[in-house]
Amino acid sequence: MPSPKRVKKLEKIRAKGIEVEYPPAPWFTDNREALEHEEAERQRRINEAQYAELLPEYPAERSPRSEQRVRVQRKQLFKTAKYAL
Repeated sequence: MPSPKRVKKLEKIRAKGIEVEYPPAPWFTDNREALEHEEAERQRRINEAQYAELLPEYPAERSPRSEQRVRVQRKQLFKTAKYAL
């Protein structure tokens, strides 16, 4: 039987439309609906939480002009050296 991490990866691949076969993992196949319900409930709580409108949206927009970055001029650091005589 594959590990739980491996089963989740295989299920993601199956969701993309690729045929995947592995021995049944009872902890996953018997509880699929419960896992989906749990994820939906988690997402609902996030969406209805206080200040939910302030949470960032992911994935973030990656277009070149999505946000102009502000460059901060940093103070110049002077190198110091100790000389031993």
